[in-house]
Amino acid sequence: MIAVLLMLTAAQAAVPPQAGVPVDPYRPAPATIVAEPVALFIAGMDHDRDGRTTAAELREGLTEVTRGTPGFATGIGYIAYSDWAERYLGDRNAVPTPFDLDRNGDQKVTFDELADRFDTLFARFDANKDGAVSRAELLTVRTTPYNRPDGDRRGRRGGGRPQER
Repeated sequence: MIAVLLMLTAAQAAVPPQAGVPVDPYRPAPATIVAEPVALFIAGMDHDRDGRTTAAELREGLTEVTRGTPGFATGIGYIAYSDWAERYLGDRNAVPTPFDLDRNGDQKVTFDELADRFDTLFARFDANKDGAVSRAELLTVRTTPYNRPDGDRRGRRGGGRPQER
């Protein structure tokens, strides 16, 4: 009798697949712990390989990687910055964008503008304010999957408000 009750309870607890949505048993679960491209860059600046990146290591690393891009001291255009971002952040559209960096609106990104923005990002990641960021501090935890199963696209480019779709 107990076995029958357990089977009935299990059958009721099973979630039926959504109508019209194909079930893919090989699709991995959506990531809930991610690292932003800028966080990966900061982690890569850990020169002494102790698992923590200090503000000094970040500044030293930024100096090294921008030295190879001609004109960074006086300013590079948005397209050249996008090329730099693709190489060092993994995507031409990665944050920080040139629009985030160009404080004076001269359509150029200077090393000082880049370094100031990375200082701000570093301070954001340094949760315990000890002057260094650990790998754990560089992770972002999502509370909901990026691709919601109900098709809701709030917060994504082009999603709009639910009543406007």
